[in-house]
Amino acid sequence: MKINKNLYSLENPNSFYTATSKIREYKEKHPSNKVLSLGIGDVSFPIAKYVKKKMIEAVKREASKEYVGYGNYYGLYELRKAIRDNEYQDFDIEEIYVSDGTKTDSGSILEMFDKDVSIAIPDPTYPIYINSCLSLSKNYELIDSDDSFVPLIPNKHYDVIYLCSPNNPSGLSYTYEQLERWVKYAIKEKAIIIYDNVYNCFISNGIKSIYEIKDAKRCAIELRSFSKTASFTGIRCSYYVIPNELEKDINKYWRYRTISRFNGASYIAQVGALASFNHKAKKEINKNIQVYKDNALYLLNEFKKLGYEVIGGVDAPYLWIKIKNGLSSWELFDLFLNKLEVVIVPGIIFGNKGDKYFRVSSLGKTKDIKEAMGRIRRYEESL
Repeated sequence: MKINKNLYSLENPNSFYTATSKIREYKEKHPSNKVLSLGIGDVSFPIAKYVKKKMIEAVKREASKEYVGYGNYYGLYELRKAIRDNEYQDFDIEEIYVSDGTKTDSGSILEMFDKDVSIAIPDPTYPIYINSCLSLSKNYELIDSDDSFVPLIPNKHYDVIYLCSPNNPSGLSYTYEQLERWVKYAIKEKAIIIYDNVYNCFISNGIKSIYEIKDAKRCAIELRSFSKTASFTGIRCSYYVIPNELEKDINKYWRYRTISRFNGASYIAQVGALASFNHKAKKEINKNIQVYKDNALYLLNEFKKLGYEVIGGVDAPYLWIKIKNGLSSWELFDLFLNKLEVVIVPGIIFGNKGDKYFRVSSLGKTKDIKEAMGRIRRYEESL
C-alpha cells in the first residue's frame, strides 16, 4: 500500500503533544495540586453576551421549520459583507472566504500550488506550517531570522513564503519597512506570501494588515480568525482574503476547488461571527482584549525585573523569553512543571533555533497569571 511517508515525520518528540502528555501525567500523579499555565494558547473569556444571544437564536432556527443547513461554501454572504465593510473595504466580497479555523486554512491553502512548489518557512515557526507541507508532500526549507527573530530576505528563489505577524512564537509585530522588503521580494520572484494575521487585534500602533503595504495585493493571501477576538477557539470560524490581483482568474478556480473540498463553516458559528461585529459585542470583545494586553505588559515587566531578555508582549499575547541558566527549553519546562507547577512552552517546539527560549502567553486569567509569576519570583529569589 502506498502511504504518504511524510505522515510518519509528523511524530515529533518536540511537539505540543509531548508537552500536553507531560502535563497530563503530572496532574494524574498529583490530582490535588494546582497547576497554573503560562503556556495557554486558548482564550479565557467566554463569547460576548450578544454573540451568545444570536447563536442561541440560530440553534432554535435550526430546530424549527426555518432550518437553514449548510453555511454556504464560501461563507454566508452577510458575514463576508461584514468582514469586507469592517476590515477589507478595498476588496470585493468575492475575494473573502469564511472557513472553520486558520490552522486548517494555513494548510489547505497549499492546495493552490503545484506539487513541485518551493516553500520558505522562517525558523523558529509555528509548527503547523511545516506539518502542512509534510502532510501534502510539499517541499519546504527553513530560512534564518535575525537576532530579533525577524525573518531575513533569502538570496534564492521561493514560490511561497509563510509569514506570521504578530508572530507566534516571538510575539513580534513586523514593521512597515520589514514587510515592504518581503513584498518587494515576492513581486520580484513572482512568489506568494501566506500571511498569518490572526493576532492583529492585539496591535496598537503597527501594521494591522499586509495590504497596508503598497502592491501587497499582487502577492499576498491574508489569514484571520475569530478565535482570539471573539473567543471562538471552541466554536471555529476563520476567514481569508485572496486578492483578484494575485493572478488572473485565481478566485474563479479557487471557488471551484472550495465547492469540491469544503461544505462551508458551521452556520451557527457564522451567525455568531457576524454578531461579533455588532457594537454591543465589540464593546465586550475589546474589553477582553485589553485585559489580555494588560496581562502581557505585566508579564513583560515581571520577567524583565527578574533579569530575563524578553521579546514580544506589546502587540501580541505571546512573549519569547531567553533562558538564562543554561538549561535546554525542555529542561526548563520540566523544572517549572515539577518544581513550581507552572506550565511554559519550550522553545524547541518551534524549531531547533528556539531551544534557548521559552514562550509564555497572556491569554489566561489574570489571577492565575499573577499567581504563576509569584511562584517564579519566589523561586528566582531563593537561588
